[in-house]
Amino acid sequence: MTTTSDAETAVAREVVDLVWGLVARAWAHYEARVAEFSLSVPEAKALLSMEADQPLVMRELAARIHASPSNVTLTVDRLVANGLIARSSAEDRRVKCVLLTPQGVALRQRLEERLATDHPAVRGLSPSQQAALADLLRSIRA
Repeated sequence: MTTTSDAETAVAREVVDLVWGLVARAWAHYEARVAEFSLSVPEAKALLSMEADQPLVMRELAARIHASPSNVTLTVDRLVANGLIARSSAEDRRVKCVLLTPQGVALRQRLEERLATDHPAVRGLSPSQQAALADLLRSIRA
């Protein structure tokens, strides 16, 4: 039987509190950067979940951005209207696909670069500290 000391519990609680604080700052950073591109959060999530030259079935897009298909349709409509994605036909006409346009690919790249700029997770960390944090996060993910 494993017992956790009070000190270990206190450290675990502090880690959890620090992570939640970072998540809140990261989300605020994300929302602010997305707004700079006149995108809604769902629009940005859709753009960032798509790859250049790879059509994506609408159902898969909905799953990737954790949204209902009807909400994804509204998001796609706005992105199509802005020239960032296009609907493409699939072999099965019942399957609806979307594809990034060249303008969408360019905006996606600029958005990715902007999101990485001054991110709260790495702001103020040295390159070696950033590498150590990346190692820790990879081990947590595994």
